[in-house]
Amino acid sequence: MRGSNLEHEDNIGEVILKIIKDYQPITTMDIWFELGEDDRYKGIISRAEVNDHLSQLGKQKIIIKGDNDSWKPIG
Repeated sequence: MRGSNLEHEDNIGEVILKIIKDYQPITTMDIWFELGEDDRYKGIISRAEVNDHLSQLGKQKIIIKGDNDSWKPIG
Protein backbone atom coordinates (compact mmCIF):
# COMPACT_ATOMS: atom_id res chain seq x y z
CA MET A 1 0.00 0.00 0.00
CA ARG A 2 2.83 2.38 0.74
CA GLY A 3 4.23 1.95 -2.77
CA SER A 4 0.98 3.09 -4.31
CA ASN A 5 0.91 6.13 -2.01
CA LEU A 6 4.42 7.11 -3.11
CA GLU A 7 3.40 6.63 -6.74
CA HIS A 8 0.36 8.84 -6.13
CA GLU A 9 2.63 11.53 -4.60
CA ASP A 10 4.95 11.40 -7.63
CA ASN A 11 1.99 11.74 -9.98
CA ILE A 12 0.72 14.81 -8.13
CA GLY A 13 4.14 16.44 -8.44
CA GLU A 14 4.22 15.71 -12.16
CA VAL A 15 0.70 17.03 -12.65
CA ILE A 16 1.54 20.22 -10.73
CA LEU A 17 4.63 20.73 -12.86
CA LYS A 18 2.59 20.25 -16.05
CA ILE A 19 0.01 22.78 -14.84
CA ILE A 20 2.78 25.29 -14.12
CA LYS A 21 4.32 24.77 -17.55
CA ASP A 22 0.95 25.12 -19.29
CA TYR A 23 -0.29 28.18 -17.39
CA GLN A 24 2.84 30.01 -16.28
CA PRO A 25 2.93 32.09 -14.25
CA ILE A 26 0.20 30.60 -12.08
CA THR A 27 -0.70 31.14 -8.43
CA THR A 28 -0.85 28.41 -5.80
CA MET A 29 -4.61 28.85 -5.52
CA ASP A 30 -5.06 28.46 -9.29
CA ILE A 31 -2.91 25.30 -9.25
CA TRP A 32 -5.15 23.91 -6.51
CA PHE A 33 -8.25 24.78 -8.56
CA GLU A 34 -6.76 23.10 -11.65
CA LEU A 35 -6.10 19.94 -9.62
CA GLY A 36 -9.73 20.05 -8.48
CA GLU A 37 -10.76 19.90 -12.13
CA ASP A 38 -8.86 16.61 -12.50
CA ASP A 39 -11.07 13.68 -11.47
CA ARG A 40 -8.05 11.86 -9.99
CA TYR A 41 -7.48 14.59 -7.39
CA LYS A 42 -10.91 16.19 -7.06
CA GLY A 43 -11.71 16.61 -3.38
CA ILE A 44 -8.69 14.65 -2.14
CA ILE A 45 -5.84 17.16 -2.22
CA SER A 46 -5.62 20.07 0.16
CA ARG A 47 -4.02 23.45 -0.42
CA ALA A 48 -1.44 22.51 2.21
CA GLU A 49 -0.44 19.47 0.13
CA VAL A 50 -0.15 21.65 -2.96
CA ASN A 51 2.08 24.04 -0.98
CA ASP A 52 4.25 21.12 0.13
CA HIS A 53 4.68 19.90 -3.44
CA LEU A 54 5.47 23.41 -4.67
CA SER A 55 8.06 23.80 -1.92
CA GLN A 56 9.70 20.50 -2.89
CA LEU A 57 9.78 21.45 -6.58
CA GLY A 58 11.25 24.82 -5.61
CA LYS A 59 13.98 23.21 -3.48
CA GLN A 60 14.84 20.98 -6.43
CA LYS A 61 15.22 24.17 -8.51
CA ILE A 62 12.59 23.01 -11.00
CA ILE A 63 10.25 25.95 -10.41
CA ILE A 64 10.60 29.43 -8.95
CA LYS A 65 8.16 31.58 -7.03
CA GLY A 66 7.65 35.04 -8.44
CA ASP A 67 5.52 38.00 -7.50
CA ASN A 68 1.98 37.56 -6.16
CA ASP A 69 2.53 33.92 -5.15
CA SER A 70 2.91 32.91 -8.80
CA TRP A 71 5.04 30.01 -9.97
CA LYS A 72 6.91 29.36 -13.20
CA PRO A 73 9.44 26.78 -14.37
CA ILE A 74 13.13 27.57 -14.22
CA GLY A 75 14.76 27.73 -17.59
